[in-house]
Amino acid sequence: MANAGVLARRQSRASHECVGRIPCSLAPSFVARMRRHMKRLDHWTLTLLGCALLTLKAHSQDMPLSMLLLEGEGWKLVSEGHGFTDAPCADDKGNFYFSDMRSTPPAIWKIAPDGSKSKFLEGTSCSGLKWGPDGRLYACVGKDKQLVAFEFPGGKKSVVAEDVQPNDLVVTHKGHVYFTETGKKQITFVNPKTGEKRAVDTGIAAPNGITVSPDQGTLAVSDSAGVHVWAMRIEADGSLTHKEPYMTMRTEVDTNAKSPDGRSPVYKTRSAGDGMTSDRQGRYYVASAVGVQVFDPTGRMSGVLPKATNKFMTSCGFGGPNMDTLYVTCADQVFARKTKANGNLFFLPPPKDPPPAPKK
Repeated sequence: MANAGVLARRQSRASHECVGRIPCSLAPSFVARMRRHMKRLDHWTLTLLGCALLTLKAHSQDMPLSMLLLEGEGWKLVSEGHGFTDAPCADDKGNFYFSDMRSTPPAIWKIAPDGSKSKFLEGTSCSGLKWGPDGRLYACVGKDKQLVAFEFPGGKKSVVAEDVQPNDLVVTHKGHVYFTETGKKQITFVNPKTGEKRAVDTGIAAPNGITVSPDQGTLAVSDSAGVHVWAMRIEADGSLTHKEPYMTMRTEVDTNAKSPDGRSPVYKTRSAGDGMTSDRQGRYYVASAVGVQVFDPTGRMSGVLPKATNKFMTSCGFGGPNMDTLYVTCADQVFARKTKANGNLFFLPPPKDPPPAPKK
């Protein structure tokens, strides 16, 4: 083992080698200055690295379905015998609503917090429903080419926008309405206060389901003819920017197609991604041909909730007193299941501090 003197000489040589060609007379002061700078650099570097790691941890946290599902809880039938169900939504009193588009007459139904069911409104066939901050219930009425709003009590109907082909909608806490016009490949913005109406996005093959993030800074739209959920930034004036195919949906196996090797499955190119919602933890939910597809805030797939029935699933949404019950509309039926998540009421101001994600 080298003695202390040898180690000292080695350290001295190492110091001179590090200084390199700097004149010996300047080396001590140079090294001192460098040490001071390195201390400052280390401080800021560590600070920045710490912030970056915290950010990455927050945004890349794994959110599997185990963080969403409750043990022993599955889909439960809560309503049946309808013509065709769609348009799930909730109010701030724990009531859940959905539309029966093909009953005679068409109707909007309400499921109360105690599970009791009743007809809420009759006479209008709606493919999308959402409450607004003005207390009105907004509805997509494609048959009449109208976006309408109902006032309560009484259910008085007023036309918000005409000559449109609305499929589904979301209403923000500012009162702005965004709705998909699937046939036009368009997303349309309406300000009910001013009457302003304009297209804010075009080009998605079949824009269908629509929702916003918990902070209402991002709009997400499912493409039922493709495999992506598109995300866009909502600007202060209501316009949409930074459009990206943010999430990739799974599709069904195409039983009529054969792979080149004859063994591997071939998947359909159409997801049938339909109605959407989000929860307060930032997850997105999309009703689709394979079930309810769940994505974490970064757009990664968390998993797929199996279909409650083999019937066609049209949409999904949260409801109940704690907004922790996930409902799905499936043809002539409605199913529900309790979860660890909490849905958003978009007509309310966004929460300043979203609740932490449940433990696995």
